[in-house]
Amino acid sequence: MFIRSKLLRYIAAAWIPVIVSVCPVQAQELRLNLVATFDDQPAMKDISWTVYRTDTDTKVTSAKYHSTHVTLPAGDYRVVATLTENDKTITRTRSFQLRTSDSRIIMPMD
Repeated sequence: MFIRSKLLRYIAAAWIPVIVSVCPVQAQELRLNLVATFDDQPAMKDISWTVYRTDTDTKVTSAKYHSTHVTLPAGDYRVVATLTENDKTITRTRSFQLRTSDSRIIMPMD
């Protein structure tokens, strides 16, 4: 009986790391607010936002409007804001680290 219980504990202990490593870990999604401005006021124009992850240089998400929010896992990112108006295009880029929820990127477009 003693050997059997010891064997069962050994088998259970051997399988725990395997079970833990198979379960996917969900990264916490953090809220990022994106705000475009002119003269320190909301831009009130259609701004195209594109967010890239800097470690893989891949597009993560995109959005429109002068003020919007996206949810992303913590990490290093680059955001590109583009305004096209009257055959003129204005593009602004900023790199940042997202570490806390409700972070804000304010992008002056002037």
